[in-house]
Amino acid sequence: MKRLVLLTVPAVLTLAGCGPGRSEQAQICAILAQPGVPGVDRIGDGEALAPVDRQLQAKGRIYGPGLRLGQIRSWGSCPKQAPTVEMLLLDGNHAVTKGGVRANGAQKTFGTCFYVRTETRWRLLACRINAAS
Repeated sequence: MKRLVLLTVPAVLTLAGCGPGRSEQAQICAILAQPGVPGVDRIGDGEALAPVDRQLQAKGRIYGPGLRLGQIRSWGSCPKQAPTVEMLLLDGNHAVTKGGVRANGAQKTFGTCFYVRTETRWRLLACRINAAS
């Protein structure tokens, strides 16, 4: 039964126009499989990548888990991802994952991990813990 669901859900999302196409699905899964846990890891110089974050927030495609409607699209089914990822923003050769640690439903930390697409693969650039608002 579980196998049937794993095969059926991505097909239904794609046919309904809610899920990513095959090429886009492969890119999304490649990003989500990268190291870096938003809201937990501090890697590289995430502050220097703030302009990339703003660009993706303004013009990037936004993805999240499960069935989504409106501006946030479903990222479909990927076999591996950091447990804290709540959304992915993607545009061209740049992507960010955003999310954080929750306790009893309350956000405890929130962070951003930055990725760049090279000629052959996606690569983690940096992760930062976002400042509290």
